[in-house]
Amino acid sequence: MTKRPVKLLSVWIAISSVIIIAGIVLFCLLGFNRSAEKTDYKSVEVQYDVVTDITTDAVDTLKKTCNDTFKAQGLKVTAFEAVKEVDSNSGSETGNIKLVYSFSPSVSDEAIQAAGSALKTVVSEALKDGRLPSSAEIFVNVHAGEGRTFYEAIWRGAVGLAVGAVVAFVYIGVRFGVAAALTGLTNGVNAVLLTLAFFAITRIPVYAFAPLLFAAVAAIVSLLIWLLQCMKMRENFKDPSYAALSADDAVEQSSRTARKYVIGVVIALAVVLAVCGGFATAGVRLFLLSALIPVAAASYSSIFFGPALHVPVKAAFDRMKANRKKNYAGKPKAEKENKD
Repeated sequence: MTKRPVKLLSVWIAISSVIIIAGIVLFCLLGFNRSAEKTDYKSVEVQYDVVTDITTDAVDTLKKTCNDTFKAQGLKVTAFEAVKEVDSNSGSETGNIKLVYSFSPSVSDEAIQAAGSALKTVVSEALKDGRLPSSAEIFVNVHAGEGRTFYEAIWRGAVGLAVGAVVAFVYIGVRFGVAAALTGLTNGVNAVLLTLAFFAITRIPVYAFAPLLFAAVAAIVSLLIWLLQCMKMRENFKDPSYAALSADDAVEQSSRTARKYVIGVVIALAVVLAVCGGFATAGVRLFLLSALIPVAAASYSSIFFGPALHVPVKAAFDRMKANRKKNYAGKPKAEKENKD
């Protein structure tokens, strides 16, 4: 026999509390892992353009020239990438190559500029003395930048998300009652906090703007799932057989009837994100596959946490409604006795 929703409420609250508190602590200490984007960076790009086909020996010579120059300047290369140029019309390689050397952000601007100037001189000499093909054109470019987080835009997004939550709260309250609105709002907040906490704990790489978007996904999916459950509850509660049930039993039975529709929607959404992420570019893939996390958090919040929470909330509002009816029925009787 399965436990009724309200019996597990303390369990869901404990699970959510542990994850959220751990996420808050790690966020305060480490923040989110923003390694997915370039923050502070220093790099030197060497563009090798050739009229005739480039030879392997020439490429190796150019690489050795660059490495020796950086070593002589006291710089340590942290990452290297050789990018072959592709013709946009034919799709074939042109023979031109761009060598990208990355350095630690702690390297001073003066040091990186000096290394770039030294490399230009060495490459020029190598072209003159024949170590590199004289038909080649080599360009050396130095890049240095500082990553910045636009907090004003993030705060505006957060305010927009809060306004959207209030609008959703009002809509659910008007259509399904204040009790359903309070539960739905709590579900959404729980899903958002769980999503952000999960990214802080697991250190999954994200872009600076991504946590806010993931929070929005969690809120929207949570709202969608709860709306489906509210529509099913309203339909079920009109059935006379539900009138004799307690709040716990009524919510439990209604949640069971809605679960198959909710799970179907969640699975369909997860499949769409997974398939699109599988065929997308690396940057888009990182976002789409990571979006499965807020979907999972919203599903947990609205399928398990929500019904368990809605039992005491509904019971409290049912008692208030019964008391109002009792007081309203007793008022005319008291007025009649006073007249007599």
